[in-house]
Amino acid sequence: MRPTAHLMAAAFLIAGTPLTAQTDPRLTPLAPGVPIAHPVAKDDIAPPPFSLLADRPVNPAFVPGLPGLRQAVPVKDDFGVSRPPKYDTVLIRKSRVENGEIVIPPGGLAYLEDTWGGEVALRGEPLPVLGRMPTYIDDDMSIVIKENVTIPAGGSLDVGGQVYHYFATVGHERTANHALHVRTIAGHDWEWAFGAPVFSANQPGWWAGQGTSGFTQLYNQGKLREAGPHKLVFDWLSGVRTDRMLAGEKLFAGQAAVGASWTSGTKTIRVAAIDQAAGTVRVEVIEGGKAVFDKTLGPIDPQRLIEDTTARKALVFEYDGVAGFLSPWPEGFQDGNANLKIYEKAFALEYGKPYPFDPKFTAYPIGCPTGHNFGFMLVNQDEIRIKPGQKADGPEGFFRIAVNRVDGDKVIDWTIEDKDGNRSLNLGGPAVQNVDLVLGQGRVAGQSILKDVGRAMLARNYQNMASMAAAGTHAAAPTSAVTGSAQAAAVASAHPAATSAGFSPGFVGALGIAGIAVGAIGFEIGRRRRPAGLA
Repeated sequence: MRPTAHLMAAAFLIAGTPLTAQTDPRLTPLAPGVPIAHPVAKDDIAPPPFSLLADRPVNPAFVPGLPGLRQAVPVKDDFGVSRPPKYDTVLIRKSRVENGEIVIPPGGLAYLEDTWGGEVALRGEPLPVLGRMPTYIDDDMSIVIKENVTIPAGGSLDVGGQVYHYFATVGHERTANHALHVRTIAGHDWEWAFGAPVFSANQPGWWAGQGTSGFTQLYNQGKLREAGPHKLVFDWLSGVRTDRMLAGEKLFAGQAAVGASWTSGTKTIRVAAIDQAAGTVRVEVIEGGKAVFDKTLGPIDPQRLIEDTTARKALVFEYDGVAGFLSPWPEGFQDGNANLKIYEKAFALEYGKPYPFDPKFTAYPIGCPTGHNFGFMLVNQDEIRIKPGQKADGPEGFFRIAVNRVDGDKVIDWTIEDKDGNRSLNLGGPAVQNVDLVLGQGRVAGQSILKDVGRAMLARNYQNMASMAAAGTHAAAPTSAVTGSAQAAAVASAHPAATSAGFSPGFVGALGIAGIAVGAIGFEIGRRRRPAGLA
């Protein structure tokens, strides 16, 4: 295991807490004597459709971004600390042509708030939600455990909000090493943070000292029973799941005395009492002249914050669209006042429940085994059918899929556009049989998915170009400079222009190389079509 510096710091922070484990004894806590940070789930909840590796996009088109589908958005929390950049990602999977229409199955169209790193509760971190920027307040996380689990070679299995994938068996001399990749339901591969567990039947202790006994990636854990080239068998596997995440708009932040109050609609949030010696503050919500909600917040347990569920919930209140918490930073109390943050228009994204602003889509928050959030997905509940000349909306109309021409089982002309009408190049062509898509440059779209199907995406582009060239047709020009391999080589020489057009700086070099490669392929196609004497 290769924990990051942040994870190591978190381990030292809560080490030595004298409480015993509060959940399943099979789980390994973050440090000896420390309680498990999240409850074990009583019920399993189905993941979003197409979470497994076999359900990846089939020969997808790739679009780096659009002006309304932003990439590498910088954000800072309430303390001025830069947080990981945010990305809008759109995925289309398992689409097909049927009776002259495009069919996207339930769960096949997904919007992903794709972050390049963990999103932390109680820190005032902005959370992009389809163009809006509410503040991430809190979450509910649990640990799912599945028993007697078999994963065939090359196969995958969901556990909570995670997906376990028997990636490969690598042999050398008399040793066979069996590698397991752990991903989120959105496709994010945790290898960059923790490494990939590797098992060996005849060298049981060589990977992180765990070998055939199992593995621990914080609360993604498991106990191995059998390792072989055809399957991995576990006594049990665990995976974290973010069951609910809470966000809202800031109403107040700062020190507040007894009697301080704030109004949101018909509700008044009031500080009813402060006991600085006990480290508590009592907050009530008044509506219609009566107290309809009352909760004592605190005390603060700095050794177990932020990741520990029990410690965090002791500080947070929520009632009917208003929420807040006793903030531990820089100090929870000062001169008899309490350090509070209050929010209005609070809403929750619940795992497997309708998205509150567009119930045609189902929400799935993404959990990180550190105890942080890692974005969220919105997927279509029902099948989507698009006839030529029609469009299908994403959640809240944030983007649209436009189908312009279908010929038999081929999608000759289709595009994706943002809510302002900026659209991609024509992503169809004589060889295209679906509208599968990867749009974005975030941790999932720009790293994990590219690692799996990047070659197929590039091959699709080349094949489509060759088919169009042979047919004497051309792709329709986009209405923005965000996509298009022809622009990519020029973009690579001007980083500031690329960033303003929607490319993250780290993506520009790769895109420039891709542009040069596409240009070379285009040259070769043109050369082969010239008369022999002109070659």
